[in-house]
Formats: sequence, C-alpha cells, structure tokens
Amino acid sequence: MDESFPPERRIRKGSEFAAVLRKGRKRRCPYFTLHILPTPSRDRARLGVIASRRVGGAVQRNRAKRLLREAFRRHGSQLPAGVDLVAVARNPIARARLEDVERAFRNAFGGKANS
Repeated sequence: MDESFPPERRIRKGSEFAAVLRKGRKRRCPYFTLHILPTPSRDRARLGVIASRRVGGAVQRNRAKRLLREAFRRHGSQLPAGVDLVAVARNPIARARLEDVERAFRNAFGGKANS
C-alpha cells in the first residue's frame, strides 16, 4: 500500500480548486467540509486543502493543513480512483487530534476508507 503524498496526488491549480468547489458534492464534518468531484480521467484520488484565517493564525492553519494531508495520506489509497477532494478546514480542527480528523475523514466516505 502506497502511503506517500507525491505532487500528482495534489490539487494545485486555482481552476481545479474552483471546479471542485463549484461542481462537487459537499460533506460537512466537525473539523472540515469535504468537497468531492468524480474525475474519471484520473487513476488516483487527489487532495487540495484550504485553511482560511477563520481557523486561526498561521500556526493553526498550517497544523490544520498537515492534519488533513496526513489523514488523506493514510487513507487515500483506499478511496475510489478518479476523485478530486478539496478539504476546507473549520475552526474546531485547531484543537483536534489526528485520530479525530482521521475518523471524520473515514466517516465522510461512509467508512469506505477504513484501515
């Protein structure tokens, strides 16, 4: 099982973020909102992370992004291929533990990303 997070697994372009946010399904979790857009042309799931100032200062925003990337890194290989995800961090993530964020990430997919 590959648990890396190489550049081809990341959403980097603003236009790709905008497409997922505009067209994707939305799932709210206590720590983040997950936007999900099927992209059949891709062979693996990709992730983009957004953490605004509502989450907190730079330290809290960076921690939120690290938590979300780590949850994806650990469980992304079990997600369906060809899906783009954008996780928008919410304020409670600043006080969350990794285990809590992972549980919320798995629950966003109905338990399909279990380890």
